Amino acid sequence: MSRSAVERKRATRERILAAAESVIKDRGPHAATVEAVMREAGLTVGGFYAHFESKEALAREALIAGVERSFASLTEGLDEASPHAFAAELIRRYLVQLDSPTLAGACPLTVLLPEVARGDAALREAFTARTGALVASIEARLPVVEGMAARDVALAMFAALVGAVAMARASATARGRRRIAAATEASLTRFLGLDARAT
Repeated sequence: MSRSAVERKRATRERILAAAESVIKDRGPHAATVEAVMREAGLTVGGFYAHFESKEALAREALIAGVERSFASLTEGLDEASPHAFAAELIRRYLVQLDSPTLAGACPLTVLLPEVARGDAALREAFTARTGALVASIEARLPVVEGMAARDVALAMFAALVGAVAMARASATARGRRRIAAATEASLTRFLGLDARAT
């Protein structure tokens, strides 16, 4: 296969993954049929199996790819940030998704974790391995919290953020969403020892 053919195949696969993530966020995993995803991608159903062995494999890869994109967006441009500034900006960037009227830009963790919990062992194992690697890539960049391992600090921070966003989205009012976001930001600010210098 020529280099251009390989690149075209990779680009098509990415297009299908992006379409799957969009359909899953918009209508839920059960609505993400092969037909719906390929229609969203602007492709024919016949080409699906050249890229994925099954609908389940597509859903697994779409979820993980979406989490990886979310992490990349969260950390973009922060290579030189101090631990306090890095943490403060991660918190701000994560909570800002609450201002979006749609789930298009949502971190998949805030939408699809129940699906992972209900998924098969292959999905849970792949999810654990890939998200574990993402957490490991940033844990050393966060502030030190006395008495806690760096991994536990990172896990606690993301658990609080994911839970806050999921809970806030279920709130019936904008005021309720803002209160949940503000309470979570204040709690993490204290937990991580952030202050006005972390800007």
